[in-house]
Amino acid sequence: MTSDEDVDPSHDSQPAEQAEVFGPIDAGALREIRDLVVNQEPLVEEASLDDPLNPQTLSVDLSDGVGAASTARIDIRWSLAGNYAAHYTDTQGRDFRFDCHPKPDAPTRHFHPPPDAPSRPVEPSCITVREAPLVTRAVLQRWRYAYTNGTFEGLNDAENPP
Repeated sequence: MTSDEDVDPSHDSQPAEQAEVFGPIDAGALREIRDLVVNQEPLVEEASLDDPLNPQTLSVDLSDGVGAASTARIDIRWSLAGNYAAHYTDTQGRDFRFDCHPKPDAPTRHFHPPPDAPSRPVEPSCITVREAPLVTRAVLQRWRYAYTNGTFEGLNDAENPP
């Protein structure tokens, strides 16, 4: 199911200083990613943009989560510059994030590990592809790996998914 309705006021526009680093959001890419996740992942309950006219975030609600988590969500941002953030969070309070954007003292493509996806330290990301559909498939593949195994162990250990 897809929706362009507002989903959560906590997904407001990014702060100006973050937008300068991340770049303006690519609404077309977010819509393409939305359609892809709905078609590729059977546990997607809803995939919705925070604003139908000027979206900043795509929220993907999942009907189950990793391990004991009863539900989960992946929030995705994609910029015109090709920067992205895919942030997983679940009902057990666990988070991880695959990112690609300039970050001082860190690789452009980086991974914020579970359980709390800290800003520092980060690890180099196993995702090296750049195109929105391939990155989306890679994020879904790594989430599906964790979901199937019931653990985040090895989440960032793949070689160039998808």
